[in-house]
Order: sequence, then structure tokens, then C-alpha cells
Amino acid sequence: MKELLTSRPGLLITVIGVGGCGCNTINMLHENNLSSMVNLIAVNTDLAVLNHSTVESKILIGQNLTNGYGAGADPAIGLKAAEESEEVLKAAIEDSDIVIITAGFGGGTGTGASPFIAKLARDLDINCLAVVTLPFGSESKMRMDYATAGIELIKEPAQAYITLSNDLLLKGLGENIGLFSAFKQSNDVLNNLLTALVQMLTQTGHMNVDINDFARILSFEGESVLGVGKAETEEDAFAALEQALNNPLVSAENIDSAQGIIIHICCKKDDIKLSTYDGLVNNVRKKLKHDSALIVAGVSLDPELTTELTILIIASGISTKALPNQKSPTALNELGESYVGDDLSFISDHEHLEFLTNSPSFTDIPAIVRKLQRLNQSI
Repeated sequence: MKELLTSRPGLLITVIGVGGCGCNTINMLHENNLSSMVNLIAVNTDLAVLNHSTVESKILIGQNLTNGYGAGADPAIGLKAAEESEEVLKAAIEDSDIVIITAGFGGGTGTGASPFIAKLARDLDINCLAVVTLPFGSESKMRMDYATAGIELIKEPAQAYITLSNDLLLKGLGENIGLFSAFKQSNDVLNNLLTALVQMLTQTGHMNVDINDFARILSFEGESVLGVGKAETEEDAFAALEQALNNPLVSAENIDSAQGIIIHICCKKDDIKLSTYDGLVNNVRKKLKHDSALIVAGVSLDPELTTELTILIIASGISTKALPNQKSPTALNELGESYVGDDLSFISDHEHLEFLTNSPSFTDIPAIVRKLQRLNQSI
């Protein structure tokens, strides 16, 4: 048992919370003792927010630009702040095997700095996953426009991205739920997702899902889905699978177009029946359109689980669907003067930006092909 639960040596997962929403998430993960398994970092332009953070690793970006007073809800300022602090950010992640970025999009720091940090991770050849929260539709069209533009920009540098919609949160939990109760539910979902992901990568078991498996699944670029289901008994395993597949906070409605799937089953004691394991994997396989979709399944043991079984689903390479109130490509280009423009130093030129925002199949092209296309254009 001790050998089965020994953490894998040398694996470093860094979770970076960017902006106010991201820092709140990092604080929550720290309070749930996830800091004993991963490296938690709070990143912000607002010094007051960082001073109230409970984590040890904090990075104030753009100190000369903002004087620690925040980005003023302007993503361009968030980006410039990250560029000013590039060396500090790079040093914070350079030894990581995986970087997970969590942020709320629609404001200044999270929207502007997150794509830049993802670009740093890709330049360092580090697998990067972005978990992004979308604003409520009632929070103004401009905030949603900023969020949409930010997602367009983080798609390429991050191997996978996940969008969590506050509007879907409202729809899923009902209009009568209290504001703080709703956000607690959202935080609980995010905490369960990240905890299950870290557990899968850091603990060994009967059938391991290792970092190379994770990287392979993330190589199918496009939208991704993470879901977690919990079962009190093994008989509830299939209900837990449906719970994992129907996360109300995830904007992708289903996983039928996914090109890669990870199914990780964590057991509190002993191992599950062969029929249960085979049934769970087969159930997921039947939901996929593509017979050639890659399915990686794993099983591990954790006697500290609060339930009998936990099932983690990671699906990647999902065909991109329109976000709520998503801007048209033309409107997105019009946003360029204030955000999507020359300030984005990691986008080579306006021609590349026009290609990014006007090509519906852009995210279906492998990253290496896109890089070669840009290289050929520059020759």
C-alpha cells in the first residue's frame, strides 16, 4: 500500500491564480491543504489583494506601471504589467512540469496577464492548462467582449483551456440561491476538479495516468472539459460518471466531439470490480463521435477519500462552441484599439491576429503546423 501511494518523485505542478478571482481560488486551494501537493502562486497588480492572500508565494506584477493599485479593469494594463514582470514570472514557473492557470476573465489583470503567462509556459516547453471563469451576462457587454478576446488569445499558448460560465452557474443552481452560496458552490466544484487532477498526477496506483499521458491528451487542441463525480458505494459509480460528465459550470454541453479522454477512478479501499471498470470506460466510449478518439483510463487507491469512489473525466480537442454573447470576428477586431492590438507583443503582427480571429478552423490546426505557417510567411 505504501508503494502504491508514494508520490512520484520530481513532479512539480504549479497552480497560478491571476487577478482577483484567481487569487481567491488560490486562497481556497490553500485552505483545503492543496499546497502540500502543489506549488500555489498568487499573481496580481493589486497589492492590497496580495497582502490578504494566505499563500506564501505572491507576485506583484507591473509595480512601476500600476504602483500596486490594480489594472483598472483594462486588460491592456494587465498585459503590460505581466510584460514588465516577465523575468519574475518566468523564474516562478521554469522548474514546473505542469502549469495550471486559474483566472476570471472580463476584467484587467486576469484577462490581460493570463495569456502572457501561458505563452511563457509554452516557451519553456511546460504543459499548461487554463481554467477561466466567464462574467455574468449582466456585468456588461464590454466585460464579456474582453473575456471573449482573452479566450481567443489564450487558446494557442495553453495546451488546453476550460471555461466556467457564471450564467450557467445561475441556471444550474436556480435563481433563489444566495450570492455567497452560489460562489461557494462554484469554488467547491473548482476545488474538486483541481484536487482530483493533482491526485491523479502525483499518486501512483494499479493503472497510472502519468504526466506523459496527460500531455498526450492535452495535445488535442481545442476546448477541454474537466468533471468530477463522487460515489458513496461502488453501485453508485455510474451515477458518479454522469455527475462528472454533466458539470453545470462548463460551457461545452457534451463531450461527443472530443478527440482525447482521460478517465481516472480513485478508490478508497481495494479495487473496483472488472465489470464496473469496463462498464464505465465503455459508457464514455459510446458517447464519442470519433471511433479513433484516444481513451486513457487509470485506477488508483487513496484510503483518505471521503467517499468510496471518485471519478475524474478530462476531455480535450472538443469542437469550439460559441460562448454566451460571443463577439463576431469583425467586432473582435474592432476591440483591437483598446486590447487586441500592438500591445500584444507575443502576437507577431496584425495579419496573424486577423487570421486568428477570422479563421473558424484555427483551433483545429495543430500548434506545430501553425508555427510552420507563420515561419513560412516570414521567409
